Amino acid sequence: MSDQVFCYHCRRHHPADQVTAVYVRGVKRWRCRQSVVLSRSSSVARDAFGRAVSEQNRALCAGRTSPLPRPVLELLCSTSVAA
Repeated sequence: MSDQVFCYHCRRHHPADQVTAVYVRGVKRWRCRQSVVLSRSSSVARDAFGRAVSEQNRALCAGRTSPLPRPVLELLCSTSVAA
């Protein structure tokens, strides 16, 4: 049997002594201790990153001048009427 355990958070295998059991929605999963420490220590940085990405997305949407293409269903209906 292997002494490597799969971490669901970082999607890598780690030695068994570097992972800990975490219960997520009632299911036992394995997560490396490094990812647990990093996720707890940088909540302010994660929030700042999320706000920055949201601002970029808003700026992209506001700067868009051309309308989005019509849905496929609308296109199909207009071709069948014209024929």
